[in-house]
Amino acid sequence: MTTLTIDQLQKWYRKRLLKQSKEFTKKAEKSYKLVERTLKDIRDLSKDLKETDDDEPDSIGIATRFAMKVEEITEDFYVDKEITHGSAEALQDEIRAFIQELWGAGARWIRRMDKRHKRTIKQIDAAMKELMNEMNKLQKLLYEYSWLKELERIGSRIQTLKDLGYSEELFEEQIRQTRMKIETAASEYDSAKNAYDTFVETSDVAGLLNLDEEADHLASLLRMKMNPLKKQVKKFLQRDTGVRVGAAGQKALVDYFEDPYRAIVEETDDYPGLLEGLNGLKVAIQTGKLSLKDRLGRRAIEEVESINSGSLRELQKKAKEVEEKRLSYAGSDVYAESARLQNSLEEAQKNLEYHRSDMLRIRDDISREVARVQEHRDRIESEILESFEEKVTLQLEIKLEPLLKKCVVD
Repeated sequence: MTTLTIDQLQKWYRKRLLKQSKEFTKKAEKSYKLVERTLKDIRDLSKDLKETDDDEPDSIGIATRFAMKVEEITEDFYVDKEITHGSAEALQDEIRAFIQELWGAGARWIRRMDKRHKRTIKQIDAAMKELMNEMNKLQKLLYEYSWLKELERIGSRIQTLKDLGYSEELFEEQIRQTRMKIETAASEYDSAKNAYDTFVETSDVAGLLNLDEEADHLASLLRMKMNPLKKQVKKFLQRDTGVRVGAAGQKALVDYFEDPYRAIVEETDDYPGLLEGLNGLKVAIQTGKLSLKDRLGRRAIEEVESINSGSLRELQKKAKEVEEKRLSYAGSDVYAESARLQNSLEEAQKNLEYHRSDMLRIRDDISREVARVQEHRDRIESEILESFEEKVTLQLEIKLEPLLKKCVVD
Protein backbone atom coordinates (compact mmCIF):
# COMPACT_ATOMS: atom_id res chain seq x y z
CA MET A 1 0.00 0.00 0.00
CA THR A 2 1.30 3.46 -0.96
CA THR A 3 0.44 6.69 0.87
CA LEU A 4 0.66 9.81 -1.29
CA THR A 5 -0.15 13.52 -1.09
CA ILE A 6 -2.18 15.06 -3.92
CA ASP A 7 0.94 16.40 -5.68
CA GLN A 8 2.68 13.03 -5.34
CA LEU A 9 -0.45 11.27 -6.59
CA GLN A 10 -0.55 13.47 -9.71
CA LYS A 11 3.04 12.52 -10.59
CA TRP A 12 2.36 8.86 -9.82
CA TYR A 13 -0.81 8.89 -11.93
CA ARG A 14 0.79 10.61 -14.94
CA LYS A 15 3.57 8.05 -14.96
CA ARG A 16 1.11 5.12 -14.89
CA LEU A 17 -1.16 6.74 -17.48
CA LEU A 18 1.76 7.38 -19.82
CA LYS A 19 2.66 3.72 -19.66
CA GLN A 20 -0.92 2.53 -20.23
CA SER A 21 -1.56 4.93 -23.12
CA LYS A 22 1.75 4.49 -24.90
CA GLU A 23 0.38 2.41 -27.80
CA PHE A 24 -2.65 4.66 -28.23
CA THR A 25 -0.48 7.78 -28.34
CA LYS A 26 1.83 6.22 -30.90
CA LYS A 27 -1.04 5.29 -33.24
CA ALA A 28 -2.92 8.58 -32.75
CA GLU A 29 0.22 10.64 -33.40
CA LYS A 30 0.22 9.52 -37.04
CA SER A 31 -3.29 10.87 -37.54
CA TYR A 32 -2.42 14.12 -35.74
CA LYS A 33 0.57 14.73 -38.03
CA LEU A 34 -1.35 13.84 -41.19
CA VAL A 35 -4.24 16.14 -40.21
CA GLU A 36 -1.84 19.05 -39.60
CA ARG A 37 -0.10 18.43 -42.93
CA THR A 38 -3.40 18.18 -44.80
CA LEU A 39 -4.62 21.43 -43.26
CA LYS A 40 -1.41 23.12 -44.42
CA ASP A 41 -1.96 21.78 -47.94
CA ILE A 42 -5.54 23.10 -48.02
CA ARG A 43 -4.34 26.49 -46.74
CA ASP A 44 -1.69 26.64 -49.52
CA LEU A 45 -4.25 25.68 -52.17
CA SER A 46 -6.58 28.44 -50.97
CA LYS A 47 -3.71 30.92 -51.48
CA ASP A 48 -3.32 29.68 -55.07
CA LEU A 49 -6.98 30.50 -55.71
CA LYS A 50 -6.55 34.04 -54.36
CA GLU A 51 -3.46 34.68 -56.48
CA THR A 52 -5.24 33.68 -59.73
CA ASP A 53 -5.41 36.61 -62.15
CA ASP A 54 -7.10 36.94 -65.57
CA ASP A 55 -9.52 39.19 -67.42
CA GLU A 56 -12.71 37.80 -65.82
CA PRO A 57 -13.24 39.83 -62.67
CA ASP A 58 -16.43 37.97 -61.67
CA SER A 59 -14.65 34.62 -61.78
CA ILE A 60 -11.71 36.00 -59.78
CA GLY A 61 -14.08 37.45 -57.17
CA ILE A 62 -15.81 34.12 -56.60
CA ALA A 63 -12.52 32.19 -56.32
CA THR A 64 -11.16 34.78 -53.88
CA ARG A 65 -14.24 34.67 -51.69
CA PHE A 66 -14.13 30.88 -51.59
CA ALA A 67 -10.41 31.00 -50.76
CA MET A 68 -11.03 33.48 -47.93
CA LYS A 69 -13.69 31.19 -46.45
CA VAL A 70 -11.34 28.20 -46.67
CA GLU A 71 -8.60 30.20 -44.91
CA GLU A 72 -11.05 31.29 -42.22
CA ILE A 73 -12.25 27.82 -41.29
CA THR A 74 -8.71 26.43 -41.55
CA GLU A 75 -7.45 29.05 -39.11
CA ASP A 76 -10.29 28.16 -36.71
CA PHE A 77 -9.30 24.47 -36.77
CA TYR A 78 -7.76 23.58 -33.39
CA VAL A 79 -5.39 20.65 -32.93
CA ASP A 80 -4.41 20.00 -29.31
CA LYS A 81 -0.67 19.33 -29.02
CA GLU A 82 -1.20 16.90 -26.15
CA ILE A 83 -2.44 13.54 -27.42
CA THR A 84 -5.05 11.99 -25.13
CA HIS A 85 -8.25 10.03 -25.63
CA GLY A 86 -10.19 13.22 -24.89
CA SER A 87 -8.19 15.39 -27.32
CA ALA A 88 -8.53 12.71 -30.01
CA GLU A 89 -12.33 12.84 -29.58
CA ALA A 90 -12.15 16.62 -29.89
CA LEU A 91 -9.99 16.31 -33.03
CA GLN A 92 -12.53 13.97 -34.58
CA ASP A 93 -15.28 16.51 -33.92
CA GLU A 94 -13.12 19.33 -35.37
CA ILE A 95 -12.57 17.35 -38.59
CA ARG A 96 -16.28 16.62 -38.93
CA ALA A 97 -17.23 20.26 -38.42
CA PHE A 98 -14.48 21.43 -40.81
CA ILE A 99 -15.63 19.11 -43.61
CA GLN A 100 -19.27 20.13 -43.21
CA GLU A 101 -18.45 23.84 -43.27
CA LEU A 102 -16.05 23.60 -46.24
CA TRP A 103 -18.49 21.50 -48.26
CA GLY A 104 -21.20 24.04 -47.51
CA ALA A 105 -18.98 26.85 -48.83
CA GLY A 106 -18.05 24.74 -51.85
CA ALA A 107 -21.69 24.08 -52.73
CA ARG A 108 -22.24 27.82 -52.75
CA TRP A 109 -19.26 28.94 -54.86
CA ILE A 110 -17.45 26.11 -56.74
CA ARG A 111 -20.00 25.71 -59.54
CA ARG A 112 -19.76 29.41 -60.31
CA MET A 113 -15.97 29.36 -60.58
CA ASP A 114 -13.98 29.34 -63.80
CA LYS A 115 -12.91 25.91 -65.13
CA ARG A 116 -9.22 26.83 -64.81
CA HIS A 117 -9.65 26.32 -61.05
CA LYS A 118 -10.80 22.75 -61.59
CA ARG A 119 -7.39 21.23 -60.81
CA THR A 120 -7.06 23.17 -57.55
CA ILE A 121 -10.58 22.21 -56.51
CA LYS A 122 -9.78 18.54 -57.15
CA GLN A 123 -6.71 18.83 -54.95
CA ILE A 124 -8.78 20.38 -52.17
CA ASP A 125 -11.33 17.59 -52.57
CA ALA A 126 -8.58 14.95 -52.32
CA ALA A 127 -7.30 16.61 -49.14
CA MET A 128 -10.81 16.55 -47.72
CA LYS A 129 -11.03 12.82 -48.40
CA GLU A 130 -7.76 12.35 -46.55
CA LEU A 131 -9.21 14.19 -43.59
CA MET A 132 -12.31 12.02 -43.68
CA ASN A 133 -10.15 8.91 -43.84
CA GLU A 134 -8.22 10.04 -40.74
CA MET A 135 -11.49 10.84 -38.98
CA ASN A 136 -12.62 7.25 -39.55
CA LYS A 137 -9.26 5.92 -38.34
CA LEU A 138 -9.57 7.99 -35.18
CA GLN A 139 -13.07 6.67 -34.64
CA LYS A 140 -11.83 3.05 -34.75
CA LEU A 141 -8.87 3.90 -32.54
CA LEU A 142 -11.06 5.62 -29.97
CA TYR A 143 -13.37 2.61 -29.88
CA GLU A 144 -10.46 0.21 -29.49
CA TYR A 145 -9.04 2.24 -26.59
CA SER A 146 -12.34 3.35 -25.06
CA TRP A 147 -11.13 2.09 -21.65
CA LEU A 148 -8.50 4.83 -21.73
CA LYS A 149 -11.22 7.44 -21.33
CA GLU A 150 -12.00 6.15 -17.83
CA LEU A 151 -8.32 6.36 -16.86
CA GLU A 152 -8.16 9.99 -18.00
CA ARG A 153 -11.23 10.81 -15.90
CA ILE A 154 -9.25 9.81 -12.81
CA GLY A 155 -6.82 12.61 -13.65
CA SER A 156 -9.68 15.12 -13.85
CA ARG A 157 -10.91 14.03 -10.43
CA ILE A 158 -7.45 14.34 -8.93
CA GLN A 159 -7.21 17.89 -10.31
CA THR A 160 -10.68 18.72 -8.94
CA LEU A 161 -9.65 17.43 -5.52
CA LYS A 162 -6.51 19.55 -5.68
CA ASP A 163 -8.59 22.62 -6.58
CA LEU A 164 -10.83 21.97 -3.58
CA GLY A 165 -7.78 22.56 -1.42
CA TYR A 166 -7.81 26.22 -2.39
CA SER A 167 -11.28 26.59 -0.86
CA GLU A 168 -9.75 26.47 2.63
CA GLU A 169 -8.21 29.92 2.24
CA LEU A 170 -11.41 31.29 0.68
CA PHE A 171 -13.54 30.01 3.56
CA GLU A 172 -11.05 31.36 6.11
CA GLU A 173 -11.41 34.83 4.58
CA GLN A 174 -15.21 34.60 4.38
CA ILE A 175 -15.40 33.60 8.05
CA ARG A 176 -13.05 36.43 9.07
CA GLN A 177 -15.02 39.08 7.20
CA THR A 178 -18.42 37.79 8.37
CA ARG A 179 -17.26 37.62 11.99
CA MET A 180 -16.14 41.24 11.76
CA LYS A 181 -19.57 42.19 10.39
CA ILE A 182 -21.30 40.28 13.19
CA GLU A 183 -19.20 42.03 15.82
CA THR A 184 -19.98 45.42 14.29
CA ALA A 185 -23.69 44.60 13.99
CA ALA A 186 -23.78 43.31 17.61
CA SER A 187 -22.14 46.51 18.83
CA GLU A 188 -24.67 48.62 16.89
CA TYR A 189 -27.53 46.53 18.29
CA ASP A 190 -26.29 46.94 21.87
CA SER A 191 -25.99 50.70 21.37
CA ALA A 192 -29.49 50.95 19.88
CA LYS A 193 -30.97 48.83 22.68
CA ASN A 194 -29.23 50.84 25.41
CA ALA A 195 -30.44 54.09 23.84
CA TYR A 196 -34.03 52.82 23.64
CA ASP A 197 -34.02 51.34 27.18
CA THR A 198 -32.58 54.55 28.60
CA PHE A 199 -35.21 56.62 26.79
CA VAL A 200 -38.01 54.40 28.12
CA GLU A 201 -36.71 54.69 31.67
CA THR A 202 -36.15 58.45 31.63
CA SER A 203 -39.16 59.66 29.62
CA ASP A 204 -42.91 59.32 29.62
CA VAL A 205 -42.82 56.80 26.79
CA ALA A 206 -43.91 54.07 29.18
CA GLY A 207 -47.35 55.63 29.16
CA LEU A 208 -47.37 55.61 25.39
CA LEU A 209 -46.40 51.95 25.30
CA ASN A 210 -49.18 51.12 27.73
CA LEU A 211 -51.66 52.89 25.46
CA ASP A 212 -50.43 50.87 22.47
CA GLU A 213 -50.88 47.65 24.41
CA GLU A 214 -54.35 48.70 25.56
CA ALA A 215 -55.34 49.58 21.98
CA ASP A 216 -54.17 46.16 20.78
CA HIS A 217 -56.15 44.50 23.56
CA LEU A 218 -59.32 46.39 22.69
CA ALA A 219 -58.86 45.58 19.00
CA SER A 220 -58.65 41.86 19.88
CA LEU A 221 -61.83 42.05 21.94
CA LEU A 222 -63.69 43.81 19.12
CA ARG A 223 -62.59 41.22 16.57
CA MET A 224 -63.85 38.47 18.89
CA LYS A 225 -67.20 40.28 19.22
CA MET A 226 -67.60 40.77 15.47
CA ASN A 227 -66.27 37.42 14.31
CA PRO A 228 -69.53 35.43 14.86
CA LEU A 229 -71.20 37.74 12.28
CA LYS A 230 -68.45 37.62 9.67
CA LYS A 231 -69.91 34.95 7.34
CA GLN A 232 -73.45 36.29 7.57
CA VAL A 233 -72.45 39.91 6.86
CA LYS A 234 -70.25 38.86 3.93
CA LYS A 235 -73.15 36.96 2.37
CA PHE A 236 -75.54 39.84 3.04
CA LEU A 237 -73.25 42.32 1.25
CA GLN A 238 -72.81 39.98 -1.73
CA ARG A 239 -76.53 39.22 -2.28
CA ASP A 240 -79.34 41.49 -3.40
CA THR A 241 -81.89 40.72 -0.68
CA GLY A 242 -84.10 43.73 -1.37
CA VAL A 243 -83.46 45.04 2.16
CA ARG A 244 -82.19 48.60 1.78
CA VAL A 245 -79.37 49.87 3.99
CA GLY A 246 -78.03 53.43 3.80
CA ALA A 247 -74.51 54.33 2.75
CA ALA A 248 -73.38 54.77 6.37
CA GLY A 249 -74.69 51.32 7.28
CA GLN A 250 -73.03 49.63 4.31
CA LYS A 251 -69.71 51.38 5.03
CA ALA A 252 -69.88 50.34 8.68
CA LEU A 253 -70.42 46.68 7.74
CA VAL A 254 -67.24 46.81 5.64
CA ASP A 255 -65.11 48.87 8.03
CA TYR A 256 -65.94 46.91 11.17
CA PHE A 257 -64.77 43.66 9.62
CA GLU A 258 -61.57 45.16 8.22
CA ASP A 259 -60.40 47.15 11.28
CA PRO A 260 -63.03 47.13 14.05
CA TYR A 261 -60.90 49.23 16.43
CA ARG A 262 -60.39 52.06 13.93
CA ALA A 263 -64.06 51.84 12.85
CA ILE A 264 -65.52 52.13 16.36
CA VAL A 265 -63.20 55.00 17.29
CA GLU A 266 -64.11 57.03 14.21
CA GLU A 267 -67.87 56.44 14.52
CA THR A 268 -70.08 58.63 16.71
CA ASP A 269 -71.22 57.40 20.11
CA ASP A 270 -73.51 54.35 20.18
CA TYR A 271 -72.23 53.38 16.65
CA PRO A 272 -75.41 54.25 14.64
CA GLY A 273 -73.87 53.24 11.30
CA LEU A 274 -73.08 49.75 12.53
CA LEU A 275 -76.55 49.37 14.04
CA GLU A 276 -78.16 50.42 10.73
CA GLY A 277 -76.19 47.85 8.81
CA LEU A 278 -76.74 45.02 11.32
CA ASN A 279 -80.47 45.71 11.61
CA GLY A 280 -80.69 45.41 7.82
CA LEU A 281 -79.02 42.00 8.13
CA LYS A 282 -81.47 41.04 10.87
CA VAL A 283 -84.49 41.97 8.71
CA ALA A 284 -83.13 40.01 5.74
CA ILE A 285 -82.71 36.89 7.89
CA GLN A 286 -86.09 37.15 9.66
CA THR A 287 -88.00 37.68 6.39
CA GLY A 288 -86.20 34.79 4.68
CA LYS A 289 -84.63 37.05 2.05
CA LEU A 290 -81.14 35.91 3.09
CA SER A 291 -80.81 32.14 3.02
CA LEU A 292 -78.64 30.84 5.88
CA LYS A 293 -78.32 27.63 7.83
CA ASP A 294 -80.56 27.71 10.89
CA ARG A 295 -77.61 27.81 13.28
CA LEU A 296 -75.96 30.74 11.50
CA GLY A 297 -79.24 32.64 11.24
CA ARG A 298 -80.09 32.25 14.92
CA ARG A 299 -76.55 33.17 15.97
CA ALA A 300 -76.61 36.30 13.80
CA ILE A 301 -79.91 37.54 15.26
CA GLU A 302 -78.67 36.93 18.83
CA GLU A 303 -75.44 38.88 18.18
CA VAL A 304 -77.28 41.77 16.48
CA GLU A 305 -79.72 42.06 19.41
CA SER A 306 -76.78 42.00 21.86
CA ILE A 307 -75.05 44.84 20.00
CA ASN A 308 -78.36 46.75 19.83
CA SER A 309 -78.62 46.50 23.60
CA GLY A 310 -75.22 48.18 23.98
CA SER A 311 -72.68 45.32 24.27
CA LEU A 312 -70.07 47.40 22.41
CA ARG A 313 -70.76 50.68 24.19
CA GLU A 314 -68.13 50.25 26.90
CA LEU A 315 -65.51 49.10 24.37
CA GLN A 316 -66.20 52.17 22.24
CA LYS A 317 -65.86 54.44 25.25
CA LYS A 318 -62.48 52.93 26.22
CA ALA A 319 -61.20 52.98 22.63
CA LYS A 320 -62.04 56.68 22.26
CA GLU A 321 -60.30 57.49 25.55
CA VAL A 322 -57.18 55.61 24.42
CA GLU A 323 -57.12 57.45 21.11
CA GLU A 324 -57.52 60.85 22.77
CA LYS A 325 -54.47 60.14 24.93
CA ARG A 326 -52.51 58.80 21.95
CA LEU A 327 -53.32 61.97 20.00
CA SER A 328 -51.90 64.08 22.80
CA TYR A 329 -48.69 62.06 22.59
CA ALA A 330 -48.60 62.14 18.80
CA GLY A 331 -47.82 65.83 18.72
CA SER A 332 -45.04 65.56 21.30
CA ASP A 333 -41.32 64.88 20.91
CA VAL A 334 -41.69 61.79 23.07
CA TYR A 335 -43.75 59.99 20.46
CA ALA A 336 -41.43 60.89 17.56
CA GLU A 337 -38.27 60.02 19.52
CA SER A 338 -39.76 56.72 20.63
CA ALA A 339 -40.62 55.79 17.05
CA ARG A 340 -37.13 56.75 15.84
CA LEU A 341 -35.29 54.78 18.53
CA GLN A 342 -37.55 51.77 18.12
CA ASN A 343 -36.99 51.79 14.35
CA SER A 344 -33.21 51.99 14.88
CA LEU A 345 -33.37 49.06 17.28
CA GLU A 346 -35.38 46.94 14.80
CA GLU A 347 -32.98 47.72 11.94
CA ALA A 348 -29.96 46.85 14.09
CA GLN A 349 -31.56 43.55 15.08
CA LYS A 350 -32.35 42.67 11.45
CA ASN A 351 -28.78 43.49 10.42
CA LEU A 352 -27.36 41.29 13.18
CA GLU A 353 -29.64 38.39 12.25
CA TYR A 354 -28.70 38.77 8.58
CA HIS A 355 -24.95 38.43 9.26
CA ARG A 356 -25.53 35.53 11.66
CA SER A 357 -27.52 33.77 8.94
CA ASP A 358 -24.68 34.47 6.52
CA MET A 359 -22.26 32.68 8.87
CA LEU A 360 -24.62 29.70 9.02
CA ARG A 361 -24.68 29.65 5.22
CA ILE A 362 -20.87 29.55 5.16
CA ARG A 363 -21.00 26.65 7.64
CA ASP A 364 -23.36 24.75 5.34
CA ASP A 365 -21.10 25.45 2.35
CA ILE A 366 -18.10 24.08 4.26
CA SER A 367 -20.05 20.97 5.27
CA ARG A 368 -20.92 20.30 1.63
CA GLU A 369 -17.29 20.88 0.64
CA VAL A 370 -16.10 18.40 3.28
CA ALA A 371 -18.51 15.82 1.84
CA ARG A 372 -17.24 16.53 -1.71
CA VAL A 373 -13.62 16.10 -0.65
CA GLN A 374 -14.37 12.76 1.00
CA GLU A 375 -16.42 11.61 -2.00
CA HIS A 376 -13.62 12.46 -4.47
CA ARG A 377 -10.99 10.84 -2.24
CA ASP A 378 -12.93 7.58 -1.90
CA ARG A 379 -13.71 7.44 -5.61
CA ILE A 380 -10.12 8.15 -6.69
CA GLU A 381 -8.69 5.47 -4.39
CA SER A 382 -11.32 2.97 -5.61
CA GLU A 383 -10.77 3.71 -9.32
CA ILE A 384 -6.97 3.56 -8.99
CA LEU A 385 -7.27 0.13 -7.39
CA GLU A 386 -9.62 -1.03 -10.14
CA SER A 387 -7.70 0.49 -13.08
CA PHE A 388 -4.06 0.08 -12.02
CA GLU A 389 -4.45 -2.78 -9.52
CA GLU A 390 -2.54 -0.85 -6.89
CA LYS A 391 -3.68 0.18 -3.41
CA VAL A 392 -3.07 3.91 -2.88
CA THR A 393 -4.07 5.88 0.21
CA LEU A 394 -4.47 9.59 -0.36
CA GLN A 395 -3.09 11.83 2.37
CA LEU A 396 -5.13 15.01 2.29
CA GLU A 397 -3.74 18.36 3.34
CA ILE A 398 -7.18 19.97 3.12
CA LYS A 399 -8.27 20.91 6.66
CA LEU A 400 -11.86 22.11 6.39
CA GLU A 401 -13.40 20.46 9.47
CA PRO A 402 -11.73 22.85 11.98
CA LEU A 403 -13.34 25.76 10.13
CA LEU A 404 -16.78 24.48 11.14
CA LYS A 405 -16.02 25.38 14.78
CA LYS A 406 -15.24 28.95 13.71
CA CYS A 407 -18.74 29.24 12.23
CA VAL A 408 -20.46 28.85 15.61
CA VAL A 409 -22.65 31.91 16.23
CA ASP A 410 -23.26 32.99 19.84
